[in-house]
Amino acid sequence: MSITAEKLNYTQTFRVSRLRRVMSPVLGYWDARGVCEPIRFMLAYLGIDFEEKRYTPGGPPDWSLDDWLKERLSLGLEFPNLPYYIDGDIKLTQSLAIMRYLARQTNLDAKTEEERIRTDLLEQQLNDMRWGLIRTCYVSPEDYKNLRKNYVERLSEQLKLLSQFLGSGQWLIGDRLTYVDFIGYETLDHQRLFEPDCLKEYPNLKQYLTRFEELPAVKNYMESDKFKWYPLYAPFSMFGGELSPNKPEKALKEFSNSYMDMGYSYPWKGT
Repeated sequence: MSITAEKLNYTQTFRVSRLRRVMSPVLGYWDARGVCEPIRFMLAYLGIDFEEKRYTPGGPPDWSLDDWLKERLSLGLEFPNLPYYIDGDIKLTQSLAIMRYLARQTNLDAKTEEERIRTDLLEQQLNDMRWGLIRTCYVSPEDYKNLRKNYVERLSEQLKLLSQFLGSGQWLIGDRLTYVDFIGYETLDHQRLFEPDCLKEYPNLKQYLTRFEELPAVKNYMESDKFKWYPLYAPFSMFGGELSPNKPEKALKEFSNSYMDMGYSYPWKGT
C-alpha cells in the first residue's frame, strides 16, 4: 500500500474519533528540537492539528526551569516530564512512548513479526545514537574537546552499520514508512550538523534524508513557520544551543539569538 493510501485510511478513521474531541491535542517540550522533533514531524506528516506548548529556561547563570516546573504537577501526568502529549483522556510522557502510541493509531507501526524485530532494534539503536550526541554536548568546556573527538571517531562505525542496515531500501524497515523513520531522520540530521562531512561515504543515508524531506507533508512543515531548525538543544549545551560556543555554520549566519536579545552573553570563560 502506498504512503498516500495509508494516510487516507488513517484520516478516515481519525476524523470519526475527532468528532468526540473538544480540544486539539497538546504537545509540550522545551523550545528546541531535542528529542521532541520526531513527534512534531510525525504529527505534521499525519496532518494532526495540535497545540504546542514550548517552555524556555531562564538565563545564565542559574538556567531556571521554573517555566516548566511551575505547572508540571498540574497537568495530570502520571510521570511528569518533557515531552508530554495530551489528547483528551490520553496523557503520555516519554518521547518513544508517545511515538509508539501515535504509530499504533495511524498505521505507522510494525505489522509483521519481521517488521517488529526491525523497528524494535532500530528504535533502540537510534535512541542510543541521539543520546550519545546529547551527552557529548551537555558537559563542561574542559571536557567537551576530548569528548567531541572521541565521539567523532566512533561515529563513522555507527553510520556504516546503519548504512548497511538500510541498504537499498526506501525506508528503514523496507518499502513502508514507519515511526522509526521520523527518529532516523532527526538523529541523522543532528549528526551531520555536528560533523558536516560525516555522511560523505554513505550516499544511501544522504538519499534517505533527502527522500524524507521531500515527503509533501514534511516539506510543507519544514517550509512553514512552525518548523524551527535551531536550536537543537538547551541554551547551556556546548553545541547546538542558543548560547552554545559551538554552533553549526548555518546557525552562525542565520540564527537570531533570543538570549542575546535579552542582554545575556556567553557564560563560558575563554570561549
